[in-house]
Amino acid sequence: MPGVTTSSEPRASVRAAPPAQKERPGVPASPQSSASASPPPCAAPTPLSCAVATSPPAVDRLALLRRFLTAYWLRPENAFWMTLRSLSLSTVEWRGPSIDVSCGDGLFSFLHAGGELDPAFDVFASVGSLDRVTHEHADMFDFAGLQYAPPVTRRPARGIDVGTDLKDAMLAKASALGFYGRLIRHDSNERLPLPDASFETVYCNSAYWVEQIDGFLAELARIAAPSGRVILHVKLDSMRRYTLEPWRAALGENFLRIIGRGRFECWKSLASRLQWERRFQSAGLRIADARAFATPTHSRLWDVGLRPIAPLLTRMAGALTPQTRAAIKRDWVDLFCELLDPMTRVGFDLSETADEPAEMQYVLVGSA
Repeated sequence: MPGVTTSSEPRASVRAAPPAQKERPGVPASPQSSASASPPPCAAPTPLSCAVATSPPAVDRLALLRRFLTAYWLRPENAFWMTLRSLSLSTVEWRGPSIDVSCGDGLFSFLHAGGELDPAFDVFASVGSLDRVTHEHADMFDFAGLQYAPPVTRRPARGIDVGTDLKDAMLAKASALGFYGRLIRHDSNERLPLPDASFETVYCNSAYWVEQIDGFLAELARIAAPSGRVILHVKLDSMRRYTLEPWRAALGENFLRIIGRGRFECWKSLASRLQWERRFQSAGLRIADARAFATPTHSRLWDVGLRPIAPLLTRMAGALTPQTRAAIKRDWVDLFCELLDPMTRVGFDLSETADEPAEMQYVLVGSA
């Protein structure tokens, strides 16, 4: 297994995965990857961890929020969601060897692990297709300029051994962080080109994007060591209720199309808690811990955010002089730190009735 990246290690290399075996996409071929005889299906969701209402130890919540806001300042709703996700992940011990499946640009995992970047840097410094975002739902972050080089001011105490993603631009950005020991171009609907029982920590926050979800979960179970854990952050389909969709007749199709930008159509495996937990069981995974960290209120705030105008804000920010941009960004981040402070407190929810959360963290182990 590759060693964990340290600050002295070179930038990770990116390689393509070998051709997939002739098999149904997403279904592992090795006998170790298949679950044994399935136990009776779950009848009710697993009770939430009693620790859900406690703050993670030794985590400065406001400093974490500022770190994410500095990187995602023009999308503050994404910054507070990543802060919530990071706070929840801080309750789990990270053990190596580790893998970040569908790591994207790697920035979330880098910042969560304690990495810091020069305040002048943010994710809007290297974007593309801004004119195609609103009407074609193009991903403006699926672009890596030749000069993309995040200025790291503090290295995390640990790295991640392996990262995977399908998009070349995302892998190039993740490589530039010097945080991953190895990066692999990989479609999560296919078999992972990695040996059985390879990792103590298998992490993924994008499982709900994967179409062949049952095969994908079986693959995560296969590559986890017998003493390892699979840590998943999964959105729930309850999020559909926490949007402006119920007011479609009043708002109109065009409004909801601009606001939504095809989000739910991309989330192929969105499901309820009970459905997710039945999937885990079928994949041979047992729930060691389950906790909610994003509430209905969080989801309703995130539903709109600054998403519709983010391309315009990006163009405006890009037209400023570096000095003016830095000054505005500093004041912007200060303001949103104050505004989002209460929303990142543990258990924040303004709903009058109890309902399913918007996103869950599951820590899973082998069922054997």
